[in-house]
Amino acid sequence: MMDYILVVLPNWFGETLFVTPLLRALRWQRPEAFIATLGWPQCRDVLLANPHINELMDYDERGVHRGLVGKWRVVRDLRARRFDSAFIVRKSLSRSLLLAAAGIRTRVGFANPKSGWLLTHRVPSPKVPTHKALSYLPLLEIVGLTVESGPYPYEYVVRDEERRAAREMLRASGAAGDGTPVILLHPGANWPHKRWAPERFAALGERLAATQQVQIVVTGGPDDAELVASIAQRMRQSAMTLAGRTTLRQLAAVLEQAQLVVSNDTGVLHIAAALRRPVVALYGPTSPTLTGPLGDSTRTTVIHHPECCPQIPCLSPERPPHPGMEAITVDEVYGAVCQLLVKQVAGQGR
Repeated sequence: MMDYILVVLPNWFGETLFVTPLLRALRWQRPEAFIATLGWPQCRDVLLANPHINELMDYDERGVHRGLVGKWRVVRDLRARRFDSAFIVRKSLSRSLLLAAAGIRTRVGFANPKSGWLLTHRVPSPKVPTHKALSYLPLLEIVGLTVESGPYPYEYVVRDEERRAAREMLRASGAAGDGTPVILLHPGANWPHKRWAPERFAALGERLAATQQVQIVVTGGPDDAELVASIAQRMRQSAMTLAGRTTLRQLAAVLEQAQLVVSNDTGVLHIAAALRRPVVALYGPTSPTLTGPLGDSTRTTVIHHPECCPQIPCLSPERPPHPGMEAITVDEVYGAVCQLLVKQVAGQGR
């Protein structure tokens, strides 16, 4: 008899990637199961081609699922699928209530006063700082499933047609058309105080273009258009800008074409890590221990100066610039990029 399993996702697309090691382990343990996810529509693109998922279900609590009538629609859809078990990675009262109302017998999540009473299996929060992606795996163990030994990289799948379109986009814009390697700079972040200064991104891009014979591509979402334009305008060397010109799926396909990515702590950084791109990650108010890029350590450099920060995590986005981000210099980021580029050349020579 087939098992029907639901995984309830977090809200941010970067944190949605953190759930992919759990999904992979779950599929490994239950190869014949029907596995569905329930999450924000904005996050579905992250898992669109994930091979371990049978169905992506949306929970649009700000739209069609808003209010009691909308919540009932979700409950009705969950009941129709007759899920045997559900894993919820958030400490969420509203989502836990949906699972209970849908009659899902086994409800697994984290022990907490707010919603733990609605769960049938409760996992204590980690006693020591643990990466969020790894903190989810005990949810499987508490119901008797075995978790494979590490490493536990994220997974993101670029489809062939997306890959071809990304290559054409770069060629049409003058980037990578002559085989010049691409270094991608991503200066945005959901909180202003997680952003490295635009003038420093510009100085970094200028120096890399002049000394490393690379093409600089600066990316961002629609809200980052002004930020990205300001960086390109500060550079004497030409830079390709893609702010607001790509969907998330298209941006991920462009990331895959980059030789290296420099990014603040944001979802794009984690997609780059999932795509096995070398990354230089810039951290200030957040903890790399909890939300750093997972993957091959030889392809990853995290720059963080926790001694400069009054508190980590610092949940005060209205107070940029953050001292931890201010402490990161152009020289040290440039040096980290060059070291990773040298490692790439050495790896290709073996």
